[in-house]
Amino acid sequence: MRRASIARCPKARAVTPRCDASRVARLATGRVVSRVGFGTAAWGDETRGFGTLYRERDLAAALTRALERGVTFVDTAETYGAGARAFEQGAEEMVRRARTTARRDDARDDAFVGTKVLTVPWTNVSAGGEVRLTTKSLVDAIEASVGRNGGEAYDLVSIHFPFPTWTQSALCDALAEATERGLCRAVGVSNYDVRQMTEAHGLLAKRGIALATNQVKYSVLDRGAEKSGVLAAARDLDVAVVAYSPLSGGALRTSADPEIRTLDKLLEFIGAVNGGWTSAQVALNYLVRKGAIPIPSCTSVARADAIADVLEFELGVEDIETIDEKMDYIERKS
Repeated sequence: MRRASIARCPKARAVTPRCDASRVARLATGRVVSRVGFGTAAWGDETRGFGTLYRERDLAAALTRALERGVTFVDTAETYGAGARAFEQGAEEMVRRARTTARRDDARDDAFVGTKVLTVPWTNVSAGGEVRLTTKSLVDAIEASVGRNGGEAYDLVSIHFPFPTWTQSALCDALAEATERGLCRAVGVSNYDVRQMTEAHGLLAKRGIALATNQVKYSVLDRGAEKSGVLAAARDLDVAVVAYSPLSGGALRTSADPEIRTLDKLLEFIGAVNGGWTSAQVALNYLVRKGAIPIPSCTSVARADAIADVLEFELGVEDIETIDEKMDYIERKS
């Protein structure tokens, strides 16, 4: 039996990108981005296949193809591929070079690139910096990220996750200073609950800055962002929810749990009746229809095409309800 894969079912479609409400989202800053994104957590990471399963040229080709297909939201972080930074093989650096390649090849370059700054004081030492205990140290780290981006301001800079040693005021001060210094055009947070997000939104608003995004773990198998109220609160605050791990690390494909295997078959059936999409593409479109921007990892042109195809269809209300009913049943049993 065929298992779910992000790869396209019948054949990749050459589709001219179009700008309509089903394909794009408007952030609180006014910037329009694609409703599905491009993740780079695997870039430069040997434990995820970099250098063996794929190389930098494959990543550059993938990003070029994604931009050609209208996938503009590109997510990275200072920690992605940090172990290879001595060789300028960190994700931030490779994203910069990939965009240069895309421009050279006359691809669409309306990329919206966001990075994230780490807040764990001692972990930053392994990322190549000093212990971070002050707002200045965070701003310095953001400035270093901009340096790895060729000196070009990021479209988005986010706090990677809150940490007990930091107050929200200090973190928001860092984001505000980065904005005022022209290091970024918008700011966001990641892994924030409702209370933390609401507080950050208010603190930034006092300085005339919009909180653009909250990046949280969210997938069909992990609906915590919904259940906790983050999704609803973000909608009320006009904060875009960016969904990382949107395919639960491939659990739909690899899990031995019979209920998850049945869910995979259900998603596959829904994809088939909606035009021939894979279960993974249905799982991503499910998040789009919930109002989130999923950012699956991408390391190849084929995967870039499969991700872009998620923008080519819309699940119906009954499809969403059917998936939710199945997940409610699974959660009650667990």
